[in-house]
Amino acid sequence: MLADIFSSMNSEALKNGTSLDGLQYLRGIASLMVVFFHSRSYFVDVPTWTDIGARGVDLFFVTSGFIMAYTTKHLGGNTALVAKASLVFLSKRFIRVVPLYWLALLWTSRTYWLNWWATATSPKDLVTNLSPELISVAKDAAFIPHLSIDEDEEGEIFPILIQGWTLNYEMFFYLIFACCMFFRRYRLLAVSVIMATLVVVGKMYAFTNVGGLVYTSSILIEFVFGILVFKVYSKTQHLTFDRSTLIGLGVIGFLLLNSGSNVNDKFVLGVAAAVIVWVFIHAFRDVQIRPLKILGDASYSIYLFHAASFVAARELIGYLDIGREGYLNVVAIITIQIFVAMVASFAIYYFIEKPMLKILRKLLNRVVSRKGQEKGHLPL
Repeated sequence: MLADIFSSMNSEALKNGTSLDGLQYLRGIASLMVVFFHSRSYFVDVPTWTDIGARGVDLFFVTSGFIMAYTTKHLGGNTALVAKASLVFLSKRFIRVVPLYWLALLWTSRTYWLNWWATATSPKDLVTNLSPELISVAKDAAFIPHLSIDEDEEGEIFPILIQGWTLNYEMFFYLIFACCMFFRRYRLLAVSVIMATLVVVGKMYAFTNVGGLVYTSSILIEFVFGILVFKVYSKTQHLTFDRSTLIGLGVIGFLLLNSGSNVNDKFVLGVAAAVIVWVFIHAFRDVQIRPLKILGDASYSIYLFHAASFVAARELIGYLDIGREGYLNVVAIITIQIFVAMVASFAIYYFIEKPMLKILRKLLNRVVSRKGQEKGHLPL
C-alpha cells in the first residue's frame, strides 16, 4: 500500500477498467505479506527467508506510482483547470488515506491521549501537560516523520503506528505529483526527475537529520518504477501474452523480491515489484476472482489494523497453550494471527471504512459538481 497504499489505495481507478483487476488482487496479497511479516514478532528467532513478507510495501509503492499515472492520463486544460484538478486529486487522496489512518493512530496512541485528558484539571493543563508522546502523535497525524518513541525501535524513524511510515512517503509523493500536474503532458517526467534527483542527492550526501534521511531515501525510486510500469502498460495493453510466460516472469519477480530483501536494495526491489505489478495486470486481465477482490478491497484496513488485532490473537494462542517450538506450532501461531487479523480487518472495512468512504466521496462529488457548474468542468 497501497494506499492507495496503501496506496497506493485508489480503488476508484481500479473500478474504471476490468483490465486492472490484477492490481486489486495484488494489493490484497501484499497486505497479507505484511501481516505475515509482522506476525513473526511473536518469536525470538525467525528464518531470514521470511523477510520477504516486508516486501509487500515495495509492491504498494510501485502500484501507487502506476495508479497515480493511470488516473491522470487524460489530464488537460488551461492552468486554472489544472489547478482545480490538482486540488481534486489531493482531496481524493486525502479522503482515501487519511481518515482511516487517523482512526488507527488514535486507537494505537489511546494510552497517551486518554491519560493526558484524564489528568487535566483545567483547560490550561491540556496545554501544559502535552507530553513528547502526544507531540509525536500530532506529528504522525500531519505526516511529519520523527524518531521512534519506542525503546525497542531507538534510532529508527517510525510513527507510533509503525505502518504509518509508508504513508509519510505516500503523502509526500502525492504532494509532488499534484505540483507536477501543472506540467500537464510532462508531469510524469517531472515527477520522475524530482524523485530520482532526491535519491541521487541522498546517495551523495550522508544526511543525519530525519528530514534529509526520509526525503532522499532510495525507496522514492519505487514510485518512479511504478510510473515506468504505466508507460510500458500503455504500449502493451492491447497485446495478449501466454499465461505460462506471465507465470514465469512472476516467479522471476518474486525471486528478485526475495533476493532484494536480503540486501534491502531498493533498485533491485523496485525492478522486482515492477515486474510483478506488470504481470498481475496482464495475467488477471478480465479474470474475476471474488475472494481476491474482497481481499484487495479490505487491504488498507488489513494494513492499518492487523497489528492491533494481534493482541486478541495472542490471547487466543495463550489460551490454547501453543508452544513456540516446533514447525507445526510455528505454522499454527502464524495462521491464527493472520486469521484473526483478517476477521477484524474485514469487520473494520465493512462497518467503518466502506461507509465512511461512501459519505466522504459523496460530499466531495457534491462540492466538485457545484464548483464545476459555477466555473466550468473540473477534470479528475
